[in-house]
This record gives sequence, structure tokens and C-alpha cells, in this order.
Amino acid sequence: MTTQVFVGASSTADPRKAAAESVAAALRQSAQSAQSARSEHASWPPGSASPPGSASPPGPARPAFALVLSTDQYDADALAAAMTSELPGVPWAGCCTAGVFAGSRLLRQGLVVGLVSSQAVRVGVGVAQPVSQDGRRAGVLAASRALEGFPSSVAAGWSRALIVLPDALTGNAADVVRGAVEVGGTGVVWAGGGAGDNLRFVRTAQFAGGRAYSDSVVVVAIDSPARMATGIGHGFRPYGPPTMVTRTQGTVVAELEYEGAFSVYQRTARARGDQVNLDGFATFAMTHPLGIPQADGEHVIRDPLRVVTPGGLYCVGEVPDGCLIRVMEGDPIGLVSAAREAATTARDAVAGPIAGAFVFDCISRCMMLGDTVRDELTTFEHELGQCVPVMGCLTFGEVGALGRGVPQFHNKTAVVLALGA
Repeated sequence: MTTQVFVGASSTADPRKAAAESVAAALRQSAQSAQSARSEHASWPPGSASPPGSASPPGPARPAFALVLSTDQYDADALAAAMTSELPGVPWAGCCTAGVFAGSRLLRQGLVVGLVSSQAVRVGVGVAQPVSQDGRRAGVLAASRALEGFPSSVAAGWSRALIVLPDALTGNAADVVRGAVEVGGTGVVWAGGGAGDNLRFVRTAQFAGGRAYSDSVVVVAIDSPARMATGIGHGFRPYGPPTMVTRTQGTVVAELEYEGAFSVYQRTARARGDQVNLDGFATFAMTHPLGIPQADGEHVIRDPLRVVTPGGLYCVGEVPDGCLIRVMEGDPIGLVSAAREAATTARDAVAGPIAGAFVFDCISRCMMLGDTVRDELTTFEHELGQCVPVMGCLTFGEVGALGRGVPQFHNKTAVVLALGA
């Protein structure tokens, strides 16, 4: 195998112990894999040709990179120092989010580490700040730094992926993604998600270069001789008619068709027999977000969190002036079906053995699914393959491209990045 992924997790509250436990678990898997390969080599019939690529007993694969995802209870600086101590000489990056998972095990307090081991892959990590002042410039700088030393075009037969991890609380994450795409281009694989906290909306952490940052964006670039691919899905369907966005203020949709956005949202719900008032808006909007229609019939989801004076809708991510928008609807069955579609799309695009997968799954999907969120996590595992290591996090917005569209910042969406072996 060219590439292998080993996943370790810890729910220990102490950052040093959590780092030690999670890295040790991943390294144990690496050692077990090497032992298995040595046993297979030893059992090869004497006098016959050796198995392809195994003229001598293999040792543990070299860790080329580590993706580190944590919840927000840890002191970010202490966790960064602990991870650097546990991974000497290994480039690593990541962020804190509202939850992390290893396989179908969801941790609301914990840490997951994914070691990407390979003798061939090239990895670069870039970080830039502040995203609150100029998100697009931060995206440009972080992507440029991640790709320093990389060839300007992907080598024949190779695959390139870029993982974007912006602070989703302090700036315009959609602008950050646009800046990164300006550098990385549309002909590569895009994935990632917004760093967040445990729904306190206070402060997030991004990790790169052995340090913890905030108000930043981290970009990870990976070139691999094995194919990499993403799948993306949300599971929401149109509920209301297309409506023109006539005024926005940052991430607030102020007017639809020159009328207060909340009034139009209410009228759309009434036409379907639903009554929505200010007190019940957050609950109703959880299953009825906004969707921006795309040329191919897909919709980019925007999550309206609350109504702001004088009747605008505050969203996670910008909604462009002059675009069309629709009220959408969704349910747990649709969300799990979309997770299945995302996983199978990534799997089929790799079209071969999968070393592992990183999943960026919106926290609001988890809130909608409740106790059945395990069904979604199990779906990722099942569709990617029972022996494929899977890890991920609950993000505040996701990064990916719908179909043949350009990479964008999404809400309420699941993004699956599969790394070929």
C-alpha cells in the first residue's frame, strides 16, 4: 500500500494525557499493520517469488502527516504543546469543533488523531490570520503557504487535496474559501469545515506548525500517488418558491423581494400550513433552512440561526445580494440518505482500496438527528468499507464542491474525503 491511515481517540480531560493516549492508539495500529505484513511475508512459500513490493520484511510506515481534531474543553496552547511532543518531526494540523468521532464513537469531549503514513505523499500546511478583517486574503495566504514547494500542476497519475479549516465564528468563512480556491484552483479535491466550540459561540482554535491560533484559517495540501476524492450531501429539499435576495448585511439576509426577510419566511411557511413566530423560529428553522439554487439543480444550504431587528435572518455564512433563495425542509431519513450518498460518491470516485476517510459533518445535522446520529456515523463506516478507518468532527459549516460546481462554504452538509491506498 502507498498510503495508510491509523486513527486514535481519547476522551481524557487532561490535554497531555489525551494527546498521549490518542497518538499511542494510532501508533499501535501502525505497528499491528506492520506485524501483519511481516507475517504475510514470512508465510510466502519458500523458493517462490516474493509478494510484489515486499522483497524484505516491511516495517511500520512513516507518519507523513497527522490530522488532529478536538473539542473545545482543552486549553488550546497546552494541547498544541502536547501534540507536538507526541509527534516529533511529524507535520500536523487541525482545529477544535463541537464534537469529534472515530468510527461510530462520538465524543462530546475528546480528541481524535488520524496518522497518514506513506513514503510517497507530499504534505504542506499553511496558516493565516485574521479572517475577521480580510477573510479572502487570509484564504489566499494560507493556501499559498500550504502549497509552497509543490509543483504548480498535479503530476500525471497523482491526486491533490486541500483541506480548509477556517474560524467560523469571527469572519466570513465563504470569503476565506474563495481566497483559498483562488490559489488552489478548481481542478483538485476540496474538503474541510469551520472550527467551532460546543455551541457557546465564543472562541475557536486552529492548529498548525505546533501552535494554537484563533481568528485564523489553516489549509492542508496533500499530493498523493493514490487517488483521493470527496462526496458531499445534505438531504434537504425545496419547501418554498424561489425568492430574490434584495438586501444583505454581512451574513444577515435583510430583505427578500424588498420586504423584511422574516415576513417572507413566515408567509412561505403559512402557505404550507405552518405557523412560525419569533419564539419558535429557531426550532422551525433547524429543519427548514435556506437553500441557494445552483445551475445543476443542487442547493447550497444556509442555516438561519435567529431573527435580528428589524426582521432580518442571521445566517451561518453569507448569502449574496441578488441571488435566488428558497426555504428548504429536511428530516432524519433524508439526512442519513445524504450521508450514504456522500460516502458512496467518495468511495466510487477513488475506485480502489481506501486507506481512510476524514468526515466533516455539520453540528446542526447532529442536533436534528439526536440519538439517531449514530445511524449517520455507522452509515459512513458501512459505505466506505468495514475495514476503512474513519474519523471526523462536527463542524460549523463545511467546505466542498457540489457535483461539478466550484468549491464553496456550506451549512448542514456532510463532506467525506476518502484517501486511496
